[in-house]
Formats: sequence, C-alpha cells, structure tokens
Amino acid sequence: MWALSSPLGSSPDDNYHQTTIWCVGASSSTSPDTCRVTGTSATTGGRVVEVPALVGTPNCYAFVPTESGACQRPLEGQEVSTEAIDNGTYPGGFYRVMHLLVQDSIPESVLAMRMLNVTLAALLMGAIALVSTTAVRRLMALTFAVVLMPLGWFILASVNPSSWALSGLTAYGFALHTVLLLDGREDRVRRIVAGVLGVLALAMALAARGDAPAYAGVITVALCALHARTILAHKKLLVIPAVVAAVCLWRVLVAAQVASIAGASAETDRTLSEVVPNLLLEFPALFSGMFGYAFGLGWLDTAVHSITAYPVALIVGFLGLTGLGRMAWPKAVAAAIVFTPMLALPMLTLVRTRLIVGESVQPRYILPLMPMLLAILLLDRTADRVVGLSRVQSVMIALALTVANAAAVYANIRRYVTGTDGPTMIDSLEWWWQSAPSPDTVTIAAGVSFAVFVAPIVVMHWRRLPQEAPPSSPVTEEIA
Repeated sequence: MWALSSPLGSSPDDNYHQTTIWCVGASSSTSPDTCRVTGTSATTGGRVVEVPALVGTPNCYAFVPTESGACQRPLEGQEVSTEAIDNGTYPGGFYRVMHLLVQDSIPESVLAMRMLNVTLAALLMGAIALVSTTAVRRLMALTFAVVLMPLGWFILASVNPSSWALSGLTAYGFALHTVLLLDGREDRVRRIVAGVLGVLALAMALAARGDAPAYAGVITVALCALHARTILAHKKLLVIPAVVAAVCLWRVLVAAQVASIAGASAETDRTLSEVVPNLLLEFPALFSGMFGYAFGLGWLDTAVHSITAYPVALIVGFLGLTGLGRMAWPKAVAAAIVFTPMLALPMLTLVRTRLIVGESVQPRYILPLMPMLLAILLLDRTADRVVGLSRVQSVMIALALTVANAAAVYANIRRYVTGTDGPTMIDSLEWWWQSAPSPDTVTIAAGVSFAVFVAPIVVMHWRRLPQEAPPSSPVTEEIA
C-alpha cells in the first residue's frame, strides 16, 4: 500500500536515482535503449544523458504541497536532457538490479521496483525470524511495528538506495544477534542459515549506499559488546566481526559517498556562534523526523497528521524508557555505540558545512541505525530476553499504530491525488495510477493489513509466551 501511495519521483532525489537506474551501462560509446549519453557536464565532469521526462524530471510537484501528481501528464512521451546522474558516488549494485526491471511502461517499471524492494525486505526478515529464537521473534515484532512508522515504510517501498540500506542493515543486525545467541549442536544448522542470511543482507546494504559499511561496522561492534561473554567463551566467533570489519573498512575507504562527506566544507557564511546553538536546541528534530514530526515525507514537503506523529513518538519513547529501566552494562555499552554516531555524525556534518537543522542532513541518513538502537533497548538485562508489556499496553500500542499507519498512508495519498489544497475527503482524483485500486481502498487495506501485522504483539503478550534462555547467555551485571 505504501508503494501505491505516491507517484513517480516521490522519494528524495528520485530524479537522480531513476535516471541512474535507466542509464545503467550507458557511456559515450554505448547506450541502452532507455538512455542516451549526449555529452559531458562542464560543472561536474560527469555524463549528460537524455532520458524520458518521467524518469529524469518527474518531481514537478516537489516543494509545492498544493501541486498534485497531475503535473506529470505533460511529461508523458517527452525526452529531457539531464546531468543529475550517478558517476560513481554510489556503489552501483542497487542500480544494476533495478535496471533489470526497466520496461516500456515507466509507471509499471517503478511499481515493479518498489514491490521488489518490499518483497526482499519481507523475505529477509521473515527468513531470519524462522531460524531465530522466540525472544528474537518477539524483539523483531516490537521493533518493526514501531520504529519504521512512517518514514521507514515510505523508504522501504521506494526506488531510493536507502531502501536496501535500511532493510539490509536491519536484517544483518538481527541475523548477527541470532548467530551470537544460538548455541549447541541442535542449533548449528539454524546458526549457519542465520549467518548466510546475514551475509546476503549485508551485501544488499553495501551495494546500495557508501555509508552502509560504516553503519554495518557500528552494528557489528555494538552486538559484539552485547554478546562479549559469549564471544570470549567461544573465541572462534571472533572470525565474524573480524571479517565484517575488514570488508567494511575496505568499502569505506573506496566509497566516494563517504569521501564527499568527510571532505565537506562550509556551504554558508554562518559563524559557529550561529550554528552551534541551533544544533543544540533543534537536533531532536533529526530523530522525530523519522516519525513524521518536523520533517515531511517525500521531498520533505508531505506532512503527516498529528494522529501519526505524536502517538508513534510517544510509543517509541515509552518503549525506550522501559528498556532503560532494565539496564545492564553490556546492553548500555551496545546502546551507546549505536546512539553516538546517530547523534555525532549529523552534528559534525552540519558544523563543518555551517548548516542548521533542516538543511541538507535528513532523518533518513541515520534511520538505518534506529531499528537496532530500539532493539537493543528492548532487550532485558540479558541478551536472550525481551522486556514485556502488559495486556492493556500491547492492545493500546497495536490500536494506536494501526490508526497511525492508515492516517500516514492517507496523508501521502491525498498530497499527490489532490494536493493539500484539495478536499479533505478524496472524492475527486487529479492523479492516480491507471489500474490500481482506488485511494480509499488502498487506505483501508493499509489499515487492515497493518492490524494483522501488529496482531502478534497483542497475542504474545496476552498469552505471556515463555522466553528461551540459551546457556550461552549468562546473566549480566545490572546497572543500579
């Protein structure tokens, strides 16, 4: 439903990413049927290409919330020349896979890509859940239900490389957690399968964004700290973080995307006395933006309603504080390892570029670490147990999130179907997919399907399912 809720070009920088997808393999000597290289940019030195206008400039509504997706109609059948194309900044694997789905119909191509990204995320997470322990499955259910609303779901169902970075890094974290948690001969096959799934997930993330290796390294170090006693007791497990660290370090060193961030220079003439106070007072917006407050969806111009932003932020805060109440040293260290770069990297980038919160740096840049931060906080004092909720709490959380999701999908649909100046009830369509269910149907389906998705949270707390406690996870020292 999220994949259907917005038109072509609706995720950040989609003109850049779609052009790159259509132009995979294009050079001065050869070009695919979907793209033609016409020259070299005088400003960037990169390629200038000619692509369908719906691919290269689909974002005619960007930064104008009252403009619906109907503005794309004049673009149909037109060609456009653009230099907004990747020339090695991104790893490229994501673009090559998406290029396989390019068809004659541009809308059908984009929808196929979105559906593929959703399917890959679902298959990875589902497979990891199947081979993991009961406690890990409970942890995954709580984490996914809360922390992806609404920005995470929007990004997962897009053609932005951040889709693979988010799903890949999250799946890798849970797979590694499962590998370090399982023990015994009877769990050997499950551990191997979880390891293979973790490698696939990590490969997805590394193929998508240049900053994914750094985030993967953070997740690896954090989980090794969480499972330090297990690793010290089974030293052969040290091979896992060693290999991951080597691969990630290599990828970081060769990533042009990371180099461009590391070499960032001032973009404004603001002084530090202007920038630093703003960062200290406004930095929470980088986190609340994940839940729809302070930052919008799409090109940051699609605001979600209060019934989405506030309940989700409250639930995330409640779960995080509940987890802080069940703290032990390994868990505290692991949480600090994940949280520190989430806070420090955006702040340092904004200081170096002399920008303020809301400019350039977006919540989606740190979103890939957020699921693992919440997952670590939701652990009990041992890595093999998860904090519990009462029956009333689980029911209220499920109901609030179901309503929040349906409202977010509705807000995203209305913004593109009629623009924000259109009727509150979607009864006249300025834009919609040619053969998709109606906007009302998509909104209702989003609500119903999410209710089914969060139902296990209620069931597992209603039945008070027993938790597994492998002998490899000893009780840790509690922080008073």
